[in-house]
Amino acid sequence: MTLTEILPTMRLSIPSPLAVDSWPVHTQPTVSDVIVAGVSLIRLAEISGTPAVLTGDLPRPGRPRERALTGGTDVTVLVFRITLRVDTQEDKRIALTDCTFDGVTAQWSECRLIGRAWGSRSVRIELIPGDVGDASWPHPVAMLPGDLREGDLVVVPCLGAASLHDVRPQRPGVADAGSPALGICDQTARIRPLMTPSTART
Repeated sequence: MTLTEILPTMRLSIPSPLAVDSWPVHTQPTVSDVIVAGVSLIRLAEISGTPAVLTGDLPRPGRPRERALTGGTDVTVLVFRITLRVDTQEDKRIALTDCTFDGVTAQWSECRLIGRAWGSRSVRIELIPGDVGDASWPHPVAMLPGDLREGDLVVVPCLGAASLHDVRPQRPGVADAGSPALGICDQTARIRPLMTPSTART
């Protein structure tokens, strides 16, 4: 258990630590953001919209057999937004998201809020994907701030290389168009192309 878990208000001034082996190399947390190789995940969401994906290399890829079991040497960070937040009468906390999770292997123990600092205690929140009509059950559960609300940004690392096609909800009659800003559809955004603003298309 970390100090910020024991005293949640310390998150207002000290970033919650992350497991470096689960995130791309050169990942650094701040009190309200996660920076991956110089790329702000908040800024990524502002430019490309959500859901968004950013793929990089694992800091310690491991042996060939381990790489085969864990998705190779790649890790993808998924950025998504909370679209609805509900507490049921049974004291169950639910959050609807703007993405789907069936196409990725998310490391939910590393799931975290970005976009604002928070001092509330973390609670178990069930995350319901945007394509709930076709989504498998049970839905993933993550430890997130108790004051999580509609519009909040959440990030989670996922094993291997994933594309927007893997996380974008597929609604009947709606084609899977690429990201409006980056023009990404079936290919994964790598860290390097996102490090300069000139690579983004408006």
